[in-house]
Amino acid sequence: MGTNFENIELFDRIALQATKLYDFGPQAQARLLVLSENATYLVSDPVSGDKLGVLRIGRPGYHTLEEYQSEIAWLRQINDYTPLIVANPIPASDGSYIQQVDDGAGNSFVCIVTEFLEGNAPDEEDLEHVVDQFRLLGQTTAYLQRQTTIWNKTKDLSRWHWDFEHVIGENAVWGRWQDFPGITPEEEAQLGACAAIIKRRLERYGVTPDNYGLIHADLRQANILVDGDQIKVIDFDDCGFGWHVQDLASAISFIEHKEIVPDLVNAWIEGYRKVLPFTDTDFMEIDTFIMMRRMQLTAWLASHMDSDPVKELSIGWMEGTMGLALRFLRLFG
Repeated sequence: MGTNFENIELFDRIALQATKLYDFGPQAQARLLVLSENATYLVSDPVSGDKLGVLRIGRPGYHTLEEYQSEIAWLRQINDYTPLIVANPIPASDGSYIQQVDDGAGNSFVCIVTEFLEGNAPDEEDLEHVVDQFRLLGQTTAYLQRQTTIWNKTKDLSRWHWDFEHVIGENAVWGRWQDFPGITPEEEAQLGACAAIIKRRLERYGVTPDNYGLIHADLRQANILVDGDQIKVIDFDDCGFGWHVQDLASAISFIEHKEIVPDLVNAWIEGYRKVLPFTDTDFMEIDTFIMMRRMQLTAWLASHMDSDPVKELSIGWMEGTMGLALRFLRLFG
């Protein structure tokens, strides 16, 4: 599923219209931050310099209105029933959290504004702090997952399932990993062998209330803010139902090949276990989920060539991916 960001001016116009639906005042401005799965803008007051919120404009067709409502419902629950800090939705002037803005050509764009949170993304190069941050991230993730098991309305939410079929299978939400530019027949064959092993291992691992449920699904560094000794979580746009270990795999997105990863994984598990069990069976499948996530990101890069981060991330991507694939095949092939 590709993005449609060729016309940046269109999203700028939608952003300007959307800010007027909130009680931000007539002088509020929206500045583009990033084009990724959505167009994300910082809303600020140019006079005072205050950061008023973060506006997310969803691309048409990515989520249904019901799916957006489910995301908002989970955010409210996290805010009310956990010690975690998340970017809470801000109501518009009419009191609702979701606004639909028409572009004048029959397309309706869903707009959501959340709080602006201070903090910086973890940096795997910051060896002095990053391991401690991942320990805190593991604990934070477990709090999120524990809340979803306690909340009796979790099962009623309308969110997609991040199962094999929708991650790297025939109906993958982010597109086909086989479409990565320049992939060779040999690379495709080796990754195909990885996919077959992943599918087989997931079938054996199974789906149980203890290992599968509502997850954030995109807890990569860009969606984590470190502020002192606090971890704040943003961007629940991809939350859905999946295996709990997928939240660990997503935490090391784009850095899977780096030497520090085993230390980060161990720290994450240590933090997680302060809140919830992480079993030996779960531990056995960490490599499975990391490989699946890497292939999912390969598809994401291939289908998001108009996205800001993609150009830089794609450099050397396939070399790193094949290094992980060959290791995975040695382990499980």
